[in-house]
Amino acid sequence: MRKLLLLLSLVSQFSWAALPLSFTSTPSVQNMAINQIRLLHYTIRNNLSKTNLPIQGINILKNDNQASAITSFETNCGARILAKSTCDITVIVNAPQQGRINRELSIDYGGRAPLTSPIVFSTSQAAYTILVYIVGSDLESEFNAASTNINQMKQIGSTANINIVIETGGANKTGWRTVQRKFILHNAEYLLQDLGNLNMGLQGTIESFFEWGVQNFPADKYIAIFWNHGGGPNFGYGGDEVHNDSRTPINQLSAAFQSITQTTRKNFEIIGFDTCFLGNIETFSGLYPYANYLVGSEDLEPGAGWQYNTFLNYVNSNPQSNGLQIGTTIVDGFTQQNKDESTTLSVISSVAVPNVISAINQFATSLSPYVNSNTTNWQQVARGRLRTPDYSTSVWSGQQSYDVADLTGLANGMAAAFPSDPAVQTAASGLISAVQNAVKYFKNSENRSASLGLTIYFPSILDTYVTAYPTITLLNGTSFFSTNYTNLITNYHNFFTANVNDLIAEPSALAFDGTLYTATVSNNFEENYASVGNDNCTNVFADDGTPLGTVPCYGALQSSGVNATPAGGNTWNISYNKATHASEWPLLNGQPIILIALDTEPVIPNEVSYLVPVTLVESGRRGFLSVIRNEQNNFEVVGFQRDPGTTHTQSKYTEISNGTRFYLRTYAQNSGVWGLYRTNIEVVAPFTITTGNVTPQFNAFRFLVADLTGRLNITPDSESY
Repeated sequence: MRKLLLLLSLVSQFSWAALPLSFTSTPSVQNMAINQIRLLHYTIRNNLSKTNLPIQGINILKNDNQASAITSFETNCGARILAKSTCDITVIVNAPQQGRINRELSIDYGGRAPLTSPIVFSTSQAAYTILVYIVGSDLESEFNAASTNINQMKQIGSTANINIVIETGGANKTGWRTVQRKFILHNAEYLLQDLGNLNMGLQGTIESFFEWGVQNFPADKYIAIFWNHGGGPNFGYGGDEVHNDSRTPINQLSAAFQSITQTTRKNFEIIGFDTCFLGNIETFSGLYPYANYLVGSEDLEPGAGWQYNTFLNYVNSNPQSNGLQIGTTIVDGFTQQNKDESTTLSVISSVAVPNVISAINQFATSLSPYVNSNTTNWQQVARGRLRTPDYSTSVWSGQQSYDVADLTGLANGMAAAFPSDPAVQTAASGLISAVQNAVKYFKNSENRSASLGLTIYFPSILDTYVTAYPTITLLNGTSFFSTNYTNLITNYHNFFTANVNDLIAEPSALAFDGTLYTATVSNNFEENYASVGNDNCTNVFADDGTPLGTVPCYGALQSSGVNATPAGGNTWNISYNKATHASEWPLLNGQPIILIALDTEPVIPNEVSYLVPVTLVESGRRGFLSVIRNEQNNFEVVGFQRDPGTTHTQSKYTEISNGTRFYLRTYAQNSGVWGLYRTNIEVVAPFTITTGNVTPQFNAFRFLVADLTGRLNITPDSESY
């Protein structure tokens, strides 16, 4: 009787042309890959104007031979749906095996028949499973960089062709302090597992994710991507800030993939690094047996990283593509996304890596006689190294140098240093050819035109030499790289240590005759500078803002006016004519500055790069103003960069907004050690660089000498200016 009354009520409120309950939103049900997660969202509406409808049952009817548990649902509908109201149902599908799914969502609301919607699709193995290991670090906690890239992934989402699975953690931020595994859907992500507080820098955490991913999301091919910081061969991958910035050494990456491939019996189509500095031959030597192609950057990467929506869309649309085709798309998308910044990214063929290692062996053998025989030969090697394009490496960078050098550039530099040695010439030519064969595709920004696809560690700042370098390519006591090369570098450093007094260039005997400042330099050098300042500065501060007290500081620098003449042996006489060059000190908005010339042989013709050491007032972040002298011979400030870059190319810089405030930095002595420290002298953008005379408080003069060992030395005494 009650059901009859409900039906009569329905008739009175609604025409027979429409149902009292209807779907206002139903999903497009598409085929999916084995073990994928699919969320199907439905919205239902009570179309009656006065009567609430009971929800007597929501069921998923099974019309196939698959397990019932592959479908479930969540809803906010409750026991009844109010008049003219809606509620939602989400069907969760997880099909663990290949086959056809034939189901029906059924909602019983007491009407003549349930409201239904078919759920019919097929499951098959995906073409690709893409596994992305994301250590959020400060990139996420401060800049949301990981979330930005994850949102790009969600623009495409997993499809019947591709699985996109990520593991996140390692950032001091809500949702990132534990390690989570997530499945990426179109415009959504689905939490699969929360593993709790794990160190993402540990080899075991890496192994676990990739083994689990391969085993649970089967595909024809697999791509492994590492997202976060990179530190070149010596400092490895990652920076889990939940666990003291824990990093993974490159030999542990190699060990991890050895275990992953042995356990799963699957190799990868691509192993790629969306990081800085991991496009080096040492890292790739440990990974090439486990992938067909390797992708990495020689240099720093801009914060925006890879363009995930572009390359994921390409893989989905071209599921039969290979690693080179996909890698090319990754490089192109990355370059386009970061078109206003400095970029390098390369695709390396793994089958060609053994030939590169063999060529490095021959190259190292040809140079070995020169690194530990005498100071003249050692210095010639150093000159070859200094001719090489490198990244985040400078005498002005203190302990921050990575000393990764372009491998082709290193071969060219050594060939130029030893033009009469046929063994070096042959080995360098062979190495260049091997690298060209291995680097299948690369693309760089204009100011990285000397970057040709692969880097290698070769110390130019000898005081920052990483003593562990020979061990980072050892796996179970056996080297996966070139022992000849690591021995070469060890011997090169050992000779420096044993003969440091014969290699460093110390300026001394400073004198002034009223016109010329003169001094003697004890050895061959890379660059000489004239500097003026004050020996009793009281406006110099440590990084934490603590005043240094009264210290000598030199805040104006120029190199063009310094002349050098041989004085016998490796000794040089240097001079600076005050009268001739007194009006040539560089000024930034009228303030004297340290202006450091970067590239005496500029990559971009008629454009020379410079740095001005500064500290951002707002954040306290140290760095440099990036300056060019353009074709019109005018100085132009183009941005701010955290690292000094290289002797040949600029580092990454960001644009400066008008009104941005900086403290100038000066070269000062603190507890007997000279370095760059901030002053309280502020300059505000926009900037103009001119030349002119310094103010009277700049009343002392000294020479600075950058030598072939990577040291920056200053005369122990000053003369009045």
